[in-house]
Amino acid sequence: MTHITANWQRHPLLGTLLVSLAVAPSLVHAAWPDDQPIRIIVPQAAGGTNDTVARLVGSELAKSLKQSVVVENRPGASGAIGMQHAAQSKPDGYTLALASDSAALLDALRPTANWKFKRDLVGLAMVGDQPISLAVPAASAFKTLGDVATAARAKPGKLAYGTSGVGSSQHVVGEWWAKVAEVKLIHVPYKGGGQASTDLVGNQLPVAVLGLAPMLAQHKNGKVRVLAVTSPRRNPTLPDVPTFTEAGYPQISLTQWAGLVAPTGLPEPIARRLAEEISRIVQMPEVQKKLIDGGITPQAMSGAAFDKFLKDTVTHWEQLVPTLNIKLVD
Repeated sequence: MTHITANWQRHPLLGTLLVSLAVAPSLVHAAWPDDQPIRIIVPQAAGGTNDTVARLVGSELAKSLKQSVVVENRPGASGAIGMQHAAQSKPDGYTLALASDSAALLDALRPTANWKFKRDLVGLAMVGDQPISLAVPAASAFKTLGDVATAARAKPGKLAYGTSGVGSSQHVVGEWWAKVAEVKLIHVPYKGGGQASTDLVGNQLPVAVLGLAPMLAQHKNGKVRVLAVTSPRRNPTLPDVPTFTEAGYPQISLTQWAGLVAPTGLPEPIARRLAEEISRIVQMPEVQKKLIDGGITPQAMSGAAFDKFLKDTVTHWEQLVPTLNIKLVD
């Protein structure tokens, strides 16, 4: 994926906001009339990248709406517990969720579930994204992605790779690459990327497929070596690290993203207001700096464009995931 505060900071759109309020008196309170907080459900534990993003956006959203905003962590079942709760909540603007690439996988991974991401949630605005990286310990003999493939072919089913969990987008990338490279790997799921990163640094894990954000500092301080990233272009923070496409695997091109969604049926004026506010927040220089410092590239996609992106992404996973060696274990 710490920051929920209520200090008002003026910004360039203040005049526009005051004009809009003059035209539509008490707009904020008309949209959220009850004395209850807006909840942002994060389907992962506190402390991760998605949690950090939710708290950063929630802090600024509280200021702009003059409404209490709380982040509620509901981890479990590869994100399904939190996303299901959000999907089945009343579409009144009081319940949002921090959705991510892994959440968009749930329709493909849980086809018999009584709720659907594509049907029951609507996209409001993206916040940012980051590549997924394949990394090895600094002491590893692997210098390139090709080296990893060669070692895996030499001993089929012996080389392990770690991810943040079963059913994560990192797990999908690991199995997707194994399929394309025609190698057999052992998946080692962790309960979050932090422990996987620790074991990689400690040379207890030979390969890790994780979001780039937690790998950046470890790569720069020489504790791990990032061999490739999944983004369409090289990441500007690691200009010497090739993409999977450049390494010979053009099929694998994607990023881990994070954005805000709401239950389907949210009244259009509320959806539009939230989308506009979140997009404005993402474009604030201080917010962009915090995102970039955390290895996340700000992405201000909102409204219909973001909702279409979500639905297209879900469809893509529905077509790809059944062809991979992925089985959920709750």
